[in-house]
This record gives sequence, C-alpha cells and structure tokens, in this order.
Amino acid sequence: MSRQYDNRGRDQFNIEQVQGNVIVQNQPIRSRNELLLLQAIEQEVDSRLAQSLHNHVFVTLDKESHPEQVKHLWDTEIKIGAKPPQPIPPKTSIIETFEQTEIAGRLLILGAPGSGKTTTMLDLAKALVAQAEQDSVRPIPVLFNLSSWTDPRQLMPDWLVEELKSKYGAGKALAGQWLQEKLILPMLDGLDEVKIEHQESCVAAINLWLQGDLRPPSVVVCSRQEEYANYQTRLNLNGAILLQSLTEEQIQEYLLGVNRTELWQLLQQDTELLELVRTPLLLSITILSYAKLSLQQWQALNSTKQRINLLLDAYITTMFERRFNSRAYRESKVPSDRQTQKWLRVLSLQMQRESQTEFLIERMQPSVWLFGKQQGMYRLSIGLTIGLTIGLIGWPIGWLTEGLIFGLILGLSSSKINLVETIKLSFKKVIFGLILGLILGLILGLSIGLTQGREFNMQVVLIIGLSIGLILGLILGVNIGLISSELDVKTSPNQGIRKTARNALLITLISVLISVLISVLFSVLMSSFLDSDDSFQIVLSGMKWVLIFGLIFGLIFGLIFGKACLQHLSLRLILYHNGTIPWNYARFLNYCTELLFLQRVGGRYRFIHKLLQDYFAEMEI
Repeated sequence: MSRQYDNRGRDQFNIEQVQGNVIVQNQPIRSRNELLLLQAIEQEVDSRLAQSLHNHVFVTLDKESHPEQVKHLWDTEIKIGAKPPQPIPPKTSIIETFEQTEIAGRLLILGAPGSGKTTTMLDLAKALVAQAEQDSVRPIPVLFNLSSWTDPRQLMPDWLVEELKSKYGAGKALAGQWLQEKLILPMLDGLDEVKIEHQESCVAAINLWLQGDLRPPSVVVCSRQEEYANYQTRLNLNGAILLQSLTEEQIQEYLLGVNRTELWQLLQQDTELLELVRTPLLLSITILSYAKLSLQQWQALNSTKQRINLLLDAYITTMFERRFNSRAYRESKVPSDRQTQKWLRVLSLQMQRESQTEFLIERMQPSVWLFGKQQGMYRLSIGLTIGLTIGLIGWPIGWLTEGLIFGLILGLSSSKINLVETIKLSFKKVIFGLILGLILGLILGLSIGLTQGREFNMQVVLIIGLSIGLILGLILGVNIGLISSELDVKTSPNQGIRKTARNALLITLISVLISVLISVLFSVLMSSFLDSDDSFQIVLSGMKWVLIFGLIFGLIFGLIFGKACLQHLSLRLILYHNGTIPWNYARFLNYCTELLFLQRVGGRYRFIHKLLQDYFAEMEI
C-alpha cells in the first residue's frame, strides 16, 4: 500500500481490493481540516437536535425520550417544476426526498414559522454527515444562516468564505479552496430572516451563484412560505417541500402521547387556540406553559401576534418557575427573573443589529455594544492602559513620555477587536519582517552608538547597530510572519480570548529569548574586536544596551499582539458597569440554556427560535 498526495491537498492510498468484479483504487483520505469541519458539523447537528424544544417536551415531563416518541408530527408535500404538489408518504425520509432523481440535491424547504423547517434541515444534515463519513468523495454539509447577508452587492461565494471564517475559523485561502473544489454542501437557513429590503437581492445572488463556476454540487435553502410567495424571483432549484400545518388528529395523538389529555379538551373548546398551535413549535410551547396561560386575556386579544406574545409570556413565566438544580450557578446566587429578562433583551437587540442568529462572546465589538460617550471612554481606557504599560517598559532608557504617547495613540486608534486565536509562520512574511527590522534596527542602533561616541569606538557602534537590528528584525519577522491557522472550531465560551492571551505570552517569551541570544552573540563579537584593559567594561556596557532594547522590543510586541485581550476586557468592564451584561457572561448564558431560552453549540449561543428572540427584543422592562 503506497501513500500519495492529490491535487486537493488530500492524502490518498493506492488500494487494490477486489469487490466482486470491481477493483477499488486511489480512495482519498480527507485532510485534517476537512475532518475537523466534519466533526464540528456533526457535533452542531446533534447538539441542536438534542436541544430542540420538541425534544425537551419529553425531558421536561419526566418521560424517557425514545426516537419514535420524538418523531416528526408534520406532513409534507413536494412540488417539482410545473407539476402540481404531491403528498410525500409519511415513512419517506428527508434524505430520500433529497436524493430523488428530479430533485438531484437542489431543494427548497418551505413552511410557516415554527413548522419544523430548521429541524427538517438538521435531519437532512445528519444523514448527509453520515454519508460524508462513510464516503470521503461526498461533500461536507455546512450550516449557514442567511440573516448575516447584509450587502446586496456581495457575491454569494464571498459571503460563504466570510461565514466559514467567522463560524469555523477557516482561513480565506482554505475556504476559497473548498468552494473551488466543491468540497462543501451549503445548507442555507433563514432566507426570510434577511432584511426585508435585501431579500429579493439575496434570491438573485443565490441564483447567480448557482449558475457560475463555483456552484455547489447540491444546496438546500429554508424559508418561510409566506415571505417566499411574495418574491418576484424564484430560486433556481429543482424542487420544494412544504411542511403542512398539524391536523387535529396529529395534535390529539401527540397530546395523548405526552399525557396531556386536559390540554386536548381545552383545545377542543377553544378553536382559536387550536388554530394557533398547528405548528410543532407553538404546540410544544403550549404543552409546557398552558397552565400559566390566562384564558380571559387570551379571549380579549384580537391579533395572532398578540396571542403568540401572550403564549410566549406564559412560557417564560413557566420556565422561571421550574425547579431544577442549576449547573451554571451551583454556589452563586441565581440572577433574578427581571435581571435575566433585561440581559436577554440586550442580547437579542445586539443580535438584531448585527443581523446574527448566533452569538459568540469573543466576537463582541465596541462599535455595536457601545454608544456615544461609552465609545470615548472605551478608547481612553485602552489608550491609558497601553500607554502607561509601554511608558513603564521604556522608562529604564528614558522613554517614559514617548512610550505613553505611543500607547495613547495606539489605544485611541483601537476600534475593532481582532483576536489571533491560532497561528503559524509564513516564511515569506518572516523574510520581509527580518529585512524591515534590520533596516530600522540598524538605524536605531547606529544612532544610539553615535550618541554614546565617547564610550564606544566605531567598531563597537557598528556591532551595537547590527545586534539591535538583528533583534528587531527577528522579532518583526516572527510577528509579521504569524498568520491565522487554517481551521479553529469553537468548543467552549471565551475560547478565542484565552487563545489570544496564550499566543501573546508565547510571542513575548520568543521575543525576549531572541533578545538574550543576540546579546550573548554581541558579547562574543565585541570580545574578538577589543583587547584593551577596558574591553570587559565596554562589552558589558554594549551588551546592556542590546539586552535592554531587545527586552523592550519583546515586551512591546507581546503587548501589541495581545491588545485584543485588553480591548475585550475593557469592553466587558464598561458593559458590566452599565448593567448591560453580567460579570460572568458565559455562566449566565449557560443558565439561560437551562431555562430553555437559548441553545448552546460549543462556544456559540442561539435562541431556541427566532420568535422568542424577537419577543425579547420587543420586551419592555
């Protein structure tokens, strides 16, 4: 068995194995990045399905959850081309529909809010992940949410590259390669969540992409039926499935299955409530919270939106009153209901401003979370912190004022927080940084040596200049040469901050080590040039200058590299002081997952449904 490397950066094995009359050769092995992506998708799909509200109904009611119990309630019909819609047999799986010859992997999933569109897409993704694990030739399904597509001029491949970077940490080159080689199968959720004024443009962008060279082998799009019906342009897909509203028989069967006979009797008496719970989401919410539902208030309302809000209000009240042992706040005081609602309202508003359905703590930006004077306070705090730190670093050589000014400028110009979570060396950039550093360092070293002309001769001056230049060159080379790694999947909250801090410390240690080594080299060179009685003192004096400047450069570069940690800490402190977020944000968000308000996948959080996110955003506290 011989190992080869194919043109897609994948390992191959030449395997000759007779299967019947077929000889299988050159079976590709997925690259490490592909395996990491596939693993991340599998974990995301399993986690989101496990945390679905439909599944939580059984868990909350203390019933053992079996796959047959958590089966889908809804019926579906399929429409292909100009043919009239046809019902899909109940036992037909979504993967079977997806692989029909007429569909050929280009599918649109339609339905009402809460009808199970995303759950259906996740079920399809689960089946596609299983196929990709068994067959390395198959593309990897990747989940995207179209709500973050905000620029009508942006091409869909460019947006996909940005999303792969934002969500999975894939470098631009790697993400572009995946699209070019058609290694991913995009699953686009939330077409109706794109800003209303951009939805038609989004449809056009998808169609343009599906006609171009970068079109994927297969694609799935999810949208609400009502919004999609109003579009002037139709997606260039092969077929669409429509998730049907629940029938009375399905609702009755489900309620009897979870031992909620009294709720079924109530629904039979209130036809308006029965009509409202014809989607799995609202039926699940009603099961969990109907005991807190005021029928008098319900009957006094006229609009569907008002009734949904009343239902969601009852759901929130019920979740707060549940008795459970919080793993997030084991020994700490649980935040009050009002405080929890306030913080969730802030979170939902920020997610709306950023057009996001998922939230990462380390992706918080001052431009979104701070307003007016708060942004000035944030910049000033960063400037003072960095300025004082660099000033103290430069104090031994009289650079206190210069360091303070430099730090203030650096801090006041800080706006976006750019984390550097995973790094590797680019040798081309190292060479560029080395040359730049040598030039700057030589100028600096010579100026220092010449100003100290009474103490050093010209040979010493040249060696000092070359030594400082070499130190600065190596440090610049390493720092400029560091680039983001290919793939970094978030597995825990604040992971990006911790990695950035660790990398900053690593850069500081490397820079200081370079300074020490060059200082030793300097002393050896000086000793070979000087043979007078004062040579030892001269060597020590020159070595002192080289070492001091090397240490200063190392500490400053480490500080600059880890500036994102200071920025993030300053942002969090300001928000905490204003009461916008709790002190331990990750603990609070984990608590909200226990309350069944949020779902967590690795280090990312999302509301259990867009309806609940919008409800919190509109809440008055």
